[in-house]
Amino acid sequence: MPHRFIVDLKEGDALKQFFLLRRVECRRTKGGKPYLDVELADRSDVIKGKVWDDTLQKCSGELSACDFVAITGVVEAYQGATQINLDFIDTVERLRARGKTLEEFDPDLLIPAAPHNREDMWRELLELAGAHLNSPLRELVLAILKKYEAQLLEWPGAESYHHAYRGGLLEHTWSVARQALGSLQVYPNLKGDLVIAGAILHDLGKIKELTGPPCPRRSVPGGLLGHIVLGWEMVREEALFLAFPDEPLLMSLEHIIIAHHGAVEFGSPILPRTPEALLVYYLDEIDSKLHMVKRHLDTDGSGGDFTSYHRVLGRFLYRPAEPPENPNEDSPVDDSQV
Repeated sequence: MPHRFIVDLKEGDALKQFFLLRRVECRRTKGGKPYLDVELADRSDVIKGKVWDDTLQKCSGELSACDFVAITGVVEAYQGATQINLDFIDTVERLRARGKTLEEFDPDLLIPAAPHNREDMWRELLELAGAHLNSPLRELVLAILKKYEAQLLEWPGAESYHHAYRGGLLEHTWSVARQALGSLQVYPNLKGDLVIAGAILHDLGKIKELTGPPCPRRSVPGGLLGHIVLGWEMVREEALFLAFPDEPLLMSLEHIIIAHHGAVEFGSPILPRTPEALLVYYLDEIDSKLHMVKRHLDTDGSGGDFTSYHRVLGRFLYRPAEPPENPNEDSPVDDSQV
């Protein structure tokens, strides 16, 4: 049976296939019986699932995040979203050890990844930096991109909320940089190459804050320092190595990185105090929030004109009904009837 992607699942679908186990939490029912609250993933999206006590007893061992698993179950609706009620789950590794061939298992189908081609995004980002940055920022940004190329092509943009998949950090960076380029047509008085450099480097520290795919998790440095401090340190380190010749310009770039969350309560130790920093903060905010909006509209399973409540966005989202198809839309006009 071919793999059925999460984005295509509907209530009532019966499943017998493979997933990546992204998260496992042990819980208990009101009656005290153990069950697992899990998060399953494939290349298209993530879906929650429940593993009740009777199903747990059929599993041959413990389940851990980042296991590839075989499951059977039924898709159901719960609190406005779809989830899978599992009646079987076990790891691919243990099933193979018992002699199962699992011919349909394909890990490339199961690791969430950016919808855009990563090589294309990378090439466009390099071209944008080369064409729109002046020296010495050009040399600094290109050196950093080259140094961290392998990670940028793979790393997620977050643990869960936005761009939390392979290539997500690159996709987010690529998107914010393109928005920055467009904004400079409207605000030509800003220092353009500083804006572009800040847009490209603002989230660089996520390479050290997060682990890579297939299961993004916060690293120890990420948990203790955060990507803002880590990113500032990475840029400062490369600037010192290159003997960056303009200390005030470097400080302005570092300010964009340090201030890009926009408020102390959101992790920035200082508010944006330059127009360039303010612009990058808003562009970062726009891209991350619109990504959350699209994902919620695409995956929310509640009926009606509005989605279920999105905790991070702090609102219900309106989804207008799709316009009915016009069966005559592509029909040629008969001049004799006009």
